Amino acid sequence: MKTSAFLLAALLSAMAAQAQDRPVDYASTESIAALTLKVDVSCILRTWRIVGVMTCPSPAGGVTTCLIVENAYPVGVLEVVRKPLTSHLVEAAAITKGLGSVPLYGTTSSHTPNSADGTGLQFAEGHVFEFVPQLVFDSGLPLAKPRGRQFAVSYLSELDGYFWRTGIAEMLLDPVAAAKKALLPSCSSVPRLGDCAWTWGSYFPRIGFTVDPSEVMAAHLQALRAGRVASGPPGRVVVGVYPFEPRTGHYLQMVRPSPRACVPIGWPVRRLVEAGALSREGAYLWIHFGVFRECKGCMPVTLTEPRVPAGP
Repeated sequence: MKTSAFLLAALLSAMAAQAQDRPVDYASTESIAALTLKVDVSCILRTWRIVGVMTCPSPAGGVTTCLIVENAYPVGVLEVVRKPLTSHLVEAAAITKGLGSVPLYGTTSSHTPNSADGTGLQFAEGHVFEFVPQLVFDSGLPLAKPRGRQFAVSYLSELDGYFWRTGIAEMLLDPVAAAKKALLPSCSSVPRLGDCAWTWGSYFPRIGFTVDPSEVMAAHLQALRAGRVASGPPGRVVVGVYPFEPRTGHYLQMVRPSPRACVPIGWPVRRLVEAGALSREGAYLWIHFGVFRECKGCMPVTLTEPRVPAGP
C-alpha cells in the first residue's frame, strides 16, 4: 500500500513538472490597450449614486456646494496562474521573462485534491497590476475618478514565494491577531466584513493555498489575497504598493477565460460566478473596480469601506 502511494506521488510530481515546462496558450494574449476597451462601463454607471450634499469654504472666500457621489471605477488588474512567471499581459512578459534566471522559492503550482472530504487544496501564483484607464465616454454624470497609473506592476507572488506559500509573515508580524483569526468560524458559515470576502472565503492568511471544491472560486480568493498583500505590504516582498485594497462589496470583472460583467466581491450566488468560467490551464484575469466617493471642491476621491455585497 505504501509502495503504491509512493509511486502515485512520484507520478503526480513528474506530471506536474512536465506541465510546468509546457508553453501556455494564454501568455501575452492581452494588453492594457485591449483591456481598456473591455472595461465594463455599465459597472460604473449602475453603481453611481448621490449620497448627500456638502458645503465648504471655497478658495476664493465664498462657499462651495457639491454633490457627494459614489461609483465603482477600474483601478487594477488581478491575475492568477498555475504556471509561475507567466502572464496574460504582454506588458508583463518582459518582466516575468527577466526573472527566469532569478532563484525563486518554490517551483510548483500544482493542486493536491482531497477526495476524502470533497474539497481540493488549490494553489496558484498571484499577480497585481495598477490599471487606472482614461475611459472615453460621456455619461453626463459627476463621477468619482481616482488618480492612478495606467499600468504599473505592484505584486508578483513568485518574488514573495516563501511568504505566499507559508503565511509565516502574518504570524511573525502579529501572532495574537493571527491566532484570533484562526479561531473564527468559516466565512461560508458566518460571513463577515473585514476578514471575509463574504461567503467566498477568508482573506487570511494571505497565501496562495486555499481549500475550495471549485477552482474558479478558489482563484477569485487567491487574486483578492494577492491584491491585499500588495496594498498592505509590511513583511512581504512587493514591487510597488497597490493603493486600492480589494474590499468586500466592491467589484471584479472577469476577462479571462470567460468575459463577464462585473460582480460584487463576495456575491453569495456562487453558481452564477463560476458557471462556465473554468480555465483548462488554471489561468484567470480580472479587472478590479474600487468603489469611490467624492464631492468635487470639498472632499477628495476616497476608497469606500467594505459593504455587504448586493446583486450584480
